[in-house]
Amino acid sequence: MNLSKQSALLFFLLALLAVATVCWAVDPGVTGSTMEYPRTGGSYAVPTGGYAAPGPGSYGSAQLPESSLYGGGAERSQASLPVTGGSEKELGPKLMLKAEPGDGLVSLTWSITGVRQKGEEMPSRFMVLYGTEPGNYLKAVPVGDATSFRVRELKNNQIYYFRVQGLPVTGVRGEQPPLISEEQSVTPVPVEELGSPLERAFARKSPTLLDKIEPAPVDRSLKQFGYDFFKNSIANLPSADNLPVGSNYVVGPGDSLRIDVWGSLQARYDAEVDRNGEITVPRVGSVKVWGLTYAQAREAIDKAFARYYKGYELNVTLGSLRTIQIYVVGEVEVPGTYNVSSLATVINALAASGGPSRNGSLRSVRISRGGKPVQELDLYDMFLNGDRSRDIRLENGDTIFVPVIGPVAGVAGEVKRPGIYEIKGKTSLPQLLAMAGGITAAGDTGRIQLERIEGNSTRVVADYVTGGKSPETELAEVEVQDHDMVNVFPVREAMREVVTLTGNVARPGAYQFRKGMRVKDLISDTSVLLPESYLESVEIARILPPDYRREVLTVNLREALKGNPADNVELQEQDTVKVFSREEMVELPRVAISGQVVNPGEYDYFPRMTVRDLVTAAGSPKRNAYMESAELTRVTMGEGSAGTARLEINLGKALAGDPAHNLTLEPEDALIVRGIENWLEATDRFVTLKGEVKFPGTYSIAKGEPLSSVIERAGGFTQKAYLKGARFMRKSVQEEQQKRMDEVIARTEQEILRKQGELAAIAASKEELEATRAALDGLQKSLNKLKSARAEGRVVIRLAQLDSFKKSPYDLELMGGDVLEVPQISSVVNVMGQVFNPTSFVHLPGEDVAHYLKDAGGTTRDGEEDDMYIISADGSVQSRQQSSFGIHWSDSQRRWTFGGFMAMVLDPGDTLVVPQKLERIAWMREIKDITTIVSQIALTAGVLVAAGL
Repeated sequence: MNLSKQSALLFFLLALLAVATVCWAVDPGVTGSTMEYPRTGGSYAVPTGGYAAPGPGSYGSAQLPESSLYGGGAERSQASLPVTGGSEKELGPKLMLKAEPGDGLVSLTWSITGVRQKGEEMPSRFMVLYGTEPGNYLKAVPVGDATSFRVRELKNNQIYYFRVQGLPVTGVRGEQPPLISEEQSVTPVPVEELGSPLERAFARKSPTLLDKIEPAPVDRSLKQFGYDFFKNSIANLPSADNLPVGSNYVVGPGDSLRIDVWGSLQARYDAEVDRNGEITVPRVGSVKVWGLTYAQAREAIDKAFARYYKGYELNVTLGSLRTIQIYVVGEVEVPGTYNVSSLATVINALAASGGPSRNGSLRSVRISRGGKPVQELDLYDMFLNGDRSRDIRLENGDTIFVPVIGPVAGVAGEVKRPGIYEIKGKTSLPQLLAMAGGITAAGDTGRIQLERIEGNSTRVVADYVTGGKSPETELAEVEVQDHDMVNVFPVREAMREVVTLTGNVARPGAYQFRKGMRVKDLISDTSVLLPESYLESVEIARILPPDYRREVLTVNLREALKGNPADNVELQEQDTVKVFSREEMVELPRVAISGQVVNPGEYDYFPRMTVRDLVTAAGSPKRNAYMESAELTRVTMGEGSAGTARLEINLGKALAGDPAHNLTLEPEDALIVRGIENWLEATDRFVTLKGEVKFPGTYSIAKGEPLSSVIERAGGFTQKAYLKGARFMRKSVQEEQQKRMDEVIARTEQEILRKQGELAAIAASKEELEATRAALDGLQKSLNKLKSARAEGRVVIRLAQLDSFKKSPYDLELMGGDVLEVPQISSVVNVMGQVFNPTSFVHLPGEDVAHYLKDAGGTTRDGEEDDMYIISADGSVQSRQQSSFGIHWSDSQRRWTFGGFMAMVLDPGDTLVVPQKLERIAWMREIKDITTIVSQIALTAGVLVAAGL
């Protein structure tokens, strides 16, 4: 049924009033924790008490509170989404993150600052987010209540980006958003590029007491001393055939002897010692060598030859050596039976077995032979002093036994070799410090702390104060016990006996403080200062005992340099003297020029500066500058008030040097150079017509020229022109749209980041977790695509034939850079989004949304039918929400029609979009708001990347 426009409007108002009356009379029913709201096509549920999770979510071992979902309530609207990171000017608590690179790892530490209210609820659980792209964090690791974390298995020389998020306190739903630290970028580097502790210590700048000093805790990550010696030892064992043999080597079965004889007899014999311990030489017979040393064996062979030969020379060398079987047992990495060279020692055998395990002793390695102990080896003798005198050579059948590790003590802090050491017998504290290489020059010898476990029940702390004496003598009576921990603290980081010179000086930095020192002793004359120093004032910041509160005083530097006692004050230790520049302290006079000059702006004022000087400083007048007249605005000072005076000058005469117009300027003068009338810049002179006009191309325009004029100059439209699908783009609109797009994309990325951080806390099942993760990943991909897309700057315009178009409000006044694109008549209608067959269909005149939706197979189970919308060929959008009462205005038919959204007739080039339904899961309802924003950005950019979300 068709009505006139006026009748239809009246009917629409009556229907709206009837629906409002029904809604007013019927109280919405409340079921459980949801409210039912009337809506076309059904109803939807809205939580009344926020998101009701079945319980706190979990990710690994970290329990995340339900309140971390929305950062302060499910009712938070899109307009109030928090912008994470924050500026430094924001008040309230902040999460401060510090990241330090390592070899294949990054060490993170963080703290919360800016807590102003006593008892204020702060996050007690944290999550580490990191990835290889800024703002895109692929991994989220819950760390519980820790304030430090070490991320391992990273690639060296690869940039990583880190953030730490503080999860809200369980049960607290305040208005403050979740705390998220600033993003930190760190590059792990190989250990050889990190620098030694000494190199890093010398690279650090020494602060003073006036600087903010954060005490660094003693590093307690210690390693057991000595065990690294055997690391990779099996691969580095030398070949026994190449080892030199001493004269005391005992020959036994399996050894090979090479005998060379020359003189009256020329011969070479290779003889192997048999099981009887004998070698057999032709014509000489058997010679018993078992049990003889290498030197004794040579003499025995020489005597055997002498019985048969005279006038000869003889040389005996060892060939291949025998192997012996030894046993390595106890706390070693690979205990067992080993065949080693007869030259092997105890350390060689231990190396073959991988060395003692970290539960094995290094100080009581026992060697037994024939069931009797023959030696006990303390490996610390070799590790600390290089002494191998007790490293005996092994014999066949020897047993090496490594017992369980004995008492141990740790040394941390400012020692040369921090570590965990095994102690043997009575060991004093100075002896333990000597094992650690001694105290460094940066260690505080005045106080050494010892932590001890007493009676297997309590842990106690003892501080030993040396009173300035040597620890070797003062602490010699302190005996170290099992599991003692010794902390050697560093000296105070702040320098003493120092004053600091800063500001506008030639050599800023720390200077030696001398008692009775004054300002003039630190700043002897003006040669110490940089140009443009402010001599009327110098600031001295100092700290006052006993509470070391900060105090600032100001003196006249000019008078101090003259020796005036009132200003040449006596300095104190830790004083910081700051010299200001004139730019900091004095308001420098400025003059301004605007209008048609090359470089308009503000410029420094100099005495006797003229109009011509100012124009010269600004480059020169532009071609369109009006030389006959310029306006000079001057500030005049009266009795307690300021006024304005305006002077008209001839700019051409001023530039020629005419004194009547080339006026001498005063501070704060402003010169305005006008432009000639109806001038357009080169970039503002041209517009472009594309597509179905008879003569497409670029056209110059006059100021105020309408669009119809240029279309007429282009010959009008062709017969194939599809006027409804025309696209009109304007540069200024594009710039504004792009600015808004960038702002919204940045905010949306921050919101997706927050959701990624909370992802682990919200899933009641694995299916919900995967669905949420997929939705967020899809949103992030859409945003990444939108980052590369640029806003079109499209203005919705309805073209018509020139006769009627000239009279319409769409006949815009053209601006430089405008583009009009008139396409050919389209023959298709597009259907996109959550349908079974998203594609393009041939346009059939008069067919409506229902027809094309049916041809596309209908909506999928994930399709949101209530939020369908049509993107018209002219760029306008019509949504189902606009026709929820079954009445809508048809622009193509120029009348009101009935039947709702599904009865709307689609024109050629129109696109029907069916978005994804995200309300099936409670968590998805908030993601839907982000999806809507992404879709709006996509429409602004003129793309449909978000249509399928």
